Amino acid sequence: MTHRGHAVRLRRATWWCRISGTAALVSGAVTTLELLFPTPETEISRDYVVIWASLTALLTALWWIGALLAPPLTAPPLTAPPLSADSVPAPVAVPERLPRRRATRATLLPSLLLALLPLAVVRTIGAHAGPLEPAMTAATVLAVLVSLFLLRVWLVGLAGRSPHSGPRELRRDAAAGAVAARRVRVGPALWTGEASVRWDLSRRLMLSADGTRFSFRAAGQDSAHFRWLDMESAGVLQGREGWLCWAAAGGSWGEPEDQMGAALVTDDGYVVWGATDRRTAEMAYAPQHSHPTAPRRVRRAPRASLYRPDVHGYTLAMAAVTLLALVVAERGVGPDLLSWGLALVAAFTGVRGVYGFTERLSNRPGPGWQAPTPAPAQGRPGPRDPEAPTAGRH
Repeated sequence: MTHRGHAVRLRRATWWCRISGTAALVSGAVTTLELLFPTPETEISRDYVVIWASLTALLTALWWIGALLAPPLTAPPLTAPPLSADSVPAPVAVPERLPRRRATRATLLPSLLLALLPLAVVRTIGAHAGPLEPAMTAATVLAVLVSLFLLRVWLVGLAGRSPHSGPRELRRDAAAGAVAARRVRVGPALWTGEASVRWDLSRRLMLSADGTRFSFRAAGQDSAHFRWLDMESAGVLQGREGWLCWAAAGGSWGEPEDQMGAALVTDDGYVVWGATDRRTAEMAYAPQHSHPTAPRRVRRAPRASLYRPDVHGYTLAMAAVTLLALVVAERGVGPDLLSWGLALVAAFTGVRGVYGFTERLSNRPGPGWQAPTPAPAQGRPGPRDPEAPTAGRH
């Protein structure tokens, strides 16, 4: 299957999209909560379900327009390093203060909608139960149990599932005065189409150091954060040089023991959080790779927009069908059988929309990601492994 996500222009995240997008998600959550208490006998102009659903549609349209009009994200201007007294570029220090990892919990709101959806569907059917009235108590109890289970999963994601964090350890050690670090050069941002629970293998920022190429990846963290939120704009840093830093004690990132939290700090002051495998990190724990930190101003890499036509077009279509079906079913504009059918349609499209969104966003290349260079024709052709040994690797 051919993926063309990399042909889409990488765009900059704007305050307009962040505000309108978050507001649309919050409004959608409130709409779902209102559906738990349907009032079909209320005038349409006073029905809070209709009011909040209309507001959700308006905010979504504003977000979509803002995403389409967002300026392209280009490589930030490269600033020359300061010169020493001998007019030679002075060595750039490892910064003692690193910015926090870029994260967002707004992405959990679709999961909240999914958690409340079973109860909202049953309550909507219950408002027009008719001959199903005797079975509604059992159906409501079952929906409550399913929603409580999904809410528990949502709360675990909201809180984060691991107190052991590579970024926290690295920021602590940098502030204390020393980290393990290697000089690297930033290569291309590759999408390989691979994924796993423990690693986000599909997105790799290739780095090189002393003739060795290795991957800098997004850690397989919980759903409270987009795992590649820091990595999404890393491709614009290609060609820069800088430090790849690990916590001096070698702490792991999250649960998987083979992931080592790391920060890429370019010489012109941009920081990207990610992770490497344990073997790559342990190579930096030799004494010659222990580097002192010093005061230096750095900031996170430019933030890329997460809007993807191939992802959000499908998701918005599913969300529109779900919302419209639930509102029409709640209003009871036709026979009870129509309301039941519409509620079930909403259940199907709601689940498909949430799972389709996460699947497409995770498993399809976004703008800024390149396909690996094919290997020379030797035997059966296939994609070149970006982590294959290179000259000088041992």
